Amino acid sequence: MALPLSMILNAKDVSPRKTKTLDHPSNGLGTTEDNAISCRTTAVWSSKTAQYGDLPVITLAPVWGSLYHRRASRSPQHHKNLNQYQHKRQKTSEAYDSDLESEVDPDKPPEHEFDFNKFNIFKAFFNHPEILHVFTTNLEVEDLLSLYAISKDFHDFCDRRFTAMILGQSVSKAKESTEIFKWKMYKNMCQDDPAGRPNEEASPRELKNGEIGIPVRDIPTFRWLTMVLHRERVVDEILEVLNNAGHRLPRPCSIVLKKIWVTMGIPDNGRRVGLMHNRNFWTNKDLIYATWFLIKLDMHLTDPLSGKGETLMRRMLMAQPTLTTLWQVLKREELCNQFDMMRMYVHWKWRPRPDHRHLSICGIPPEHIGALQYEGYGKGTQKMIPPDSLILRESIRRKLHMHDRLVDMLLFGNINSRTFEDVWPTESLGQEEEDAWSDTDDSSDEDETEDADIVDPDDLELRG
Repeated sequence: MALPLSMILNAKDVSPRKTKTLDHPSNGLGTTEDNAISCRTTAVWSSKTAQYGDLPVITLAPVWGSLYHRRASRSPQHHKNLNQYQHKRQKTSEAYDSDLESEVDPDKPPEHEFDFNKFNIFKAFFNHPEILHVFTTNLEVEDLLSLYAISKDFHDFCDRRFTAMILGQSVSKAKESTEIFKWKMYKNMCQDDPAGRPNEEASPRELKNGEIGIPVRDIPTFRWLTMVLHRERVVDEILEVLNNAGHRLPRPCSIVLKKIWVTMGIPDNGRRVGLMHNRNFWTNKDLIYATWFLIKLDMHLTDPLSGKGETLMRRMLMAQPTLTTLWQVLKREELCNQFDMMRMYVHWKWRPRPDHRHLSICGIPPEHIGALQYEGYGKGTQKMIPPDSLILRESIRRKLHMHDRLVDMLLFGNINSRTFEDVWPTESLGQEEEDAWSDTDDSSDEDETEDADIVDPDDLELRG
């Protein structure tokens, strides 16, 4: 039997006994048969009431006000205190309604709801350092710097685990560059640990305050992180420009370009040659891929119809202290006219006449004219060997027979090595295709005796 909602809320006696009593023949509204049915129904209802007791009152939350009020109005709430309910049943409906409205506060949310005016999700992260660490790895470097500068709590959090935060950023966004451009190689981009942890590898010595003790360890900084991400992006865009121009390169050329960048950062011949002799850093495959890159770069910088195989442009770009210059040239941001090319050549290896040595040429100061061809990029007097020449010399020293691979390097990306059919520029090359052209190992015909002048990359001290 469906009952009106108002009758339930007002706790009226809506049993069949009372409903049928209203239709009693004494009132002139019912019949004898209805009276008999009413008596049987009353007996059943009374037995169930005696067995289960009175049912609790069901109230509905108000429908006006905030989002909580509208959401709570859709779900019934049972009255908590049944003793009060038993007492209220004896009251009139009007008095019960007034008591109910006084107990249900429409402006007070339940205890499980948050106070959103006071809750701060960012401050809640500090109770879970592992979640906050993952949160920082997904931020951009600019946002991370801003947050480090404006939030004292976040500043203190980072100072306690600075190395983990910086390396987490670099590994997640530039894993190869993190392994090649190790932060210990760039001392000018390191700082003392803000947490004051000692350097376990250092021996006791005189500190800055004059006392004898173990110095504080060095940690990477935001400058090193910015440099690593910049170099990762530059290398990727260099390969992308060459691939879009039809000069495709194998995937391992990415890490080889970063090794070339490390070699360009060494400002003297002795350590450059020693690093090239290090087989753990420069493997035979690395030398093959590096030669591959130089050939494709010459093809890109030479006109395919009127070009005469000139390599001066490539040699001038590889003599720069960084690959950023090559990146800007390939993106048409540098060397856009002949005057810019003349300025770069003057800075590289121009020899002025004796009566012009005190004058600037093409806007280059006299002390910087021809400086890039000497050690220290102008600070020394010995001419420096550029990386492209070192790669060719080391290939000859290891007897890699690079001349037998030149034709394959020229045809890579243009002809399928298995079917000898043309490869369209939009067609992607699979790993098997790359391995077919670069099938080699790290063995050579040269004696495997170690050289005395080998340089370990971990021992290098470079400037970013």
